[in-house]
Amino acid sequence: MFSVLWRFRDTLMPYRRELTTGGLLILAAAGLALALPWPLKIVVDHVLAGRPFGMPSGPTPSGPTPSGPTPSGPTPSGPTPSGPTLSGPALLAACIAAICVVATLGALTTYLAERTLSGVGERMLADLRTAMFAHLQRLSLGYHQTQRVGDLGNRLTNDVNTIQSLLVAVLSVLLPNATLLVGILVISVTIDPFFALLSLLVVPPLHLVLVRYRKIIKSWAATARKEEGRVASHASEVLSAIRLVTTNAGEGRSESRFRSFSDARLAAGLQRVDFAARLPAAVDVIVHTGRAVVLLVGTFRVLDGSMELGLLLVFLAYNEKLYQPVKQLAKLQTTISKGQASSDRVLEVLAVEAAVRDRPGARPLRRMRGHVALRGVTFGYDPARPVLDGIDITALPGQMIALAGPTGAGKSTVSGLIPRLYDVQSGSVELDGHDVRDLTLGSIRDQVSLVPQDAALMSGTILDNIAFGAPHATREQLIEAAEAAYVDEFVDRLPDGWDTEVHERGSSLSGGQRQRIAIARALVRNCPVVVLDEPTSGLDAVSESLVMKGLERLTAGRTVIVVAHRLSTLQRADRIYVIDRGRVVDSGTHAELAARPGVFRDMNRLLDDHTDTHAAPPRPSPGPRLVAAS
Repeated sequence: MFSVLWRFRDTLMPYRRELTTGGLLILAAAGLALALPWPLKIVVDHVLAGRPFGMPSGPTPSGPTPSGPTPSGPTPSGPTPSGPTLSGPALLAACIAAICVVATLGALTTYLAERTLSGVGERMLADLRTAMFAHLQRLSLGYHQTQRVGDLGNRLTNDVNTIQSLLVAVLSVLLPNATLLVGILVISVTIDPFFALLSLLVVPPLHLVLVRYRKIIKSWAATARKEEGRVASHASEVLSAIRLVTTNAGEGRSESRFRSFSDARLAAGLQRVDFAARLPAAVDVIVHTGRAVVLLVGTFRVLDGSMELGLLLVFLAYNEKLYQPVKQLAKLQTTISKGQASSDRVLEVLAVEAAVRDRPGARPLRRMRGHVALRGVTFGYDPARPVLDGIDITALPGQMIALAGPTGAGKSTVSGLIPRLYDVQSGSVELDGHDVRDLTLGSIRDQVSLVPQDAALMSGTILDNIAFGAPHATREQLIEAAEAAYVDEFVDRLPDGWDTEVHERGSSLSGGQRQRIAIARALVRNCPVVVLDEPTSGLDAVSESLVMKGLERLTAGRTVIVVAHRLSTLQRADRIYVIDRGRVVDSGTHAELAARPGVFRDMNRLLDDHTDTHAAPPRPSPGPRLVAAS
């Protein structure tokens, strides 16, 4: 438990003042709880026995009172009490008042302590979730490509919630009981060491039971959390591809897989529940056996006069409070085990370092002229299997460079290296002569705009999505960029116009509409370098025509690197680099490449066989640019 707290100490440090206050309140509540049994002792030993409070008393004689005539002569009065004494109704009233005051103050301090410490748990939960979300966003694309989205979401929500439950349990349940336990042991040993040790006889068997069950419960809790991640991942995958599932009649297969994952989660959960239910039962048997032994020995001591009845009652009350922390700990084993398993999963993510991050001393890139170069670049998602091998590509300011080649040759990988989504294994990617690894990531991505093959949209309005890369843009700037990208062509038909809500992942819009929004997003950013990764792939003729018109406005006067298969796009390029099997095998203008044998001429013949009905005019000369919204 405390190892978990230590692992999250950085998250707790901002709340050290609240933790200190809560700790002091816990000490006060424990002290009041320790004082609560003593008025009962006074009532039993003094009010019921008729002995004034403040008068010392010797052992109570055991056995029957002898019968017969009372001896004559003066009765020894015994020691004279020093100081004021109370007896009868006055003493009873004082004890009752003391019980009420102590109980009220104890309840108040307990409330304040629990509120303070539970509040720390809630705030720590919010901080941890935010920190984890921020960390996930900054991890490299290579990491995200190997992870299941549903499982990451499960760690971000359910696992963090479980850690919060553990933290609240430790702060508001375990710490008060642990403090109370220490206080009881100190007072008990001070009053009667033998009786205190007798009360502790149950500790060794309790420890063995708790350790054994904790390991078992933690194991099943970890398995359950893992299976929950598989369930969440499969559900997320199916629901995000529901069209594919429905059109291929895959509901039954998806449901069967989901049921198998759910059954595995259920089996692990039932095992955990079974052992979690056994633990309190075993603890209760051990605890009540210990209490019975204490009661038995205490009764004999009261009968033989070596202990007052009131003191026995105090010990029995302390005995109940002594075992209460142990019972609470037993009940917390499930929460603790689940929390430990969840903390392992969360810390596993937080321990991953971003493969792409700012180097020490990285400097910002000032406004670019637009010179882009890849020099001897070798790269592989798996370093042992390079995708690119010795790539050399140069784009001068204002040029349009096209990357052509067969599918899987590495063209899209090149487009991802320019905004530094990945780092090269050897060679360098340079912007205006600077190695991108010597520049800050923020300044690179502020000046390189990537329009992917499948435009991603977020929840929000049409304008919200256009403004995603330029949050400070005015509404007028956003609409100007949208009109330049021909977004207005379909917005006029939407129920709320520019303020129409986009469904998750843009499912309410067509591919061409999503692509035009992505172009408008790039336009409003006004970046000097634009990277296009097959922006018209999969579009129908009408959508492609409108997207191409928007691209003409986007690329005017900018350095453009485009991954292209369309003949019209290749013909407009100032230079074409042909990539095959991770290498640049040829380069030149469209006319030069089409005239000589090689990969490009073979591709060009295929393109000629499919009449390109969307041939675009030459690139327009640079016109007035939109004002950069950032």
